[in-house]
Amino acid sequence: MFNCMLIDLKGMLTQGFKMGNAEIEPPKSISTATAVTAQIIAQVASHIYGGTTINRIDEVLAPFVTESYNKHRKTADEWQIPDAEGYARSRTEKECYDAFQSLEYEVNTLHTANGQTPFVTFGFGLGTSWESRLIQASILRNRIAGLGKNRKTAVFPKLVFAIRDGLNHKFGDPNYDIKQLALECASKRMYPDILNYDQVVKVTGSFKTPMGCRSFLGVWENENGEQIHDGRNNLGVISLNLPRIALEAKATKPHSGNCWMNVWRWRGRR
Repeated sequence: MFNCMLIDLKGMLTQGFKMGNAEIEPPKSISTATAVTAQIIAQVASHIYGGTTINRIDEVLAPFVTESYNKHRKTADEWQIPDAEGYARSRTEKECYDAFQSLEYEVNTLHTANGQTPFVTFGFGLGTSWESRLIQASILRNRIAGLGKNRKTAVFPKLVFAIRDGLNHKFGDPNYDIKQLALECASKRMYPDILNYDQVVKVTGSFKTPMGCRSFLGVWENENGEQIHDGRNNLGVISLNLPRIALEAKATKPHSGNCWMNVWRWRGRR
């Protein structure tokens, strides 16, 4: 068991996976994708004791907004709706908003095996496609709206919005309007927290959303030289029972004192 991680949501939703007795195939709509995401959050949060983060959720779930749009466009064409494009976009916008409303309620009504609401963080803000922007706006507008008839501020998911110069930082940037919505949300609902893209890269070596509340993964590259963030975790709090390891090893020769130092150095590089 470890403390916090970045979920590889993209890999799970695009390749399919097995959870419990069900084999989950890639979703065919944004509403199904967010429903599956809620189940993933519940399972992961029940098997770790720290924060759970979905990094760049707007970009990860954007393809499923496209799936929904195509479905609504097909319906419009079948029923010969005059403005098929407008109909499809309108229905997709409504479905996306409702999907993230359901996800927010789901997170706040869940209790994990630890007996608590999942400490989950959504990182977003860097996507530029229509689908990604729609997800960004849906997350923020749902948070502004609040929970229930009393419009209470949702505790989770924690929202982390990334700002990058040339993208959404200044007036005239393509996503400046989304940043303004994020600032409105923060003024009314405390979240989202703001991440400066360039500073995160400068300090940590690459961009990613923090795990849970504040821990950032270090840079790690796979055998192909690709930087990997999603699917990794933090083993910052761990105990090693050295006497038991020695007994189970049944070694005939004493280990060198440098052996354990090499283990810790290897762990640090990971």
